[in-house]
Amino acid sequence: MRRVLMTILVLCVGFCLTGCQTMVRTKEEQIRKYSRMSDINRRLLAEDIDTILLLDKSTQLSRWHLRTE
Repeated sequence: MRRVLMTILVLCVGFCLTGCQTMVRTKEEQIRKYSRMSDINRRLLAEDIDTILLLDKSTQLSRWHLRTE
């Protein structure tokens, strides 16, 4: 009985730690997913830094006529 409970406990913990997505995806798919996520996060971080430091160009898309010099 104790062995059955320990096996069930180990399976439940293993399932909770890995989740459902890792059971249907291969290792290569997981690597691609996490590399894509880190690439998006890196791009967004660079965009946020540019916005904070005011390094981004203004698009000049306005419905008002603006003078540019």
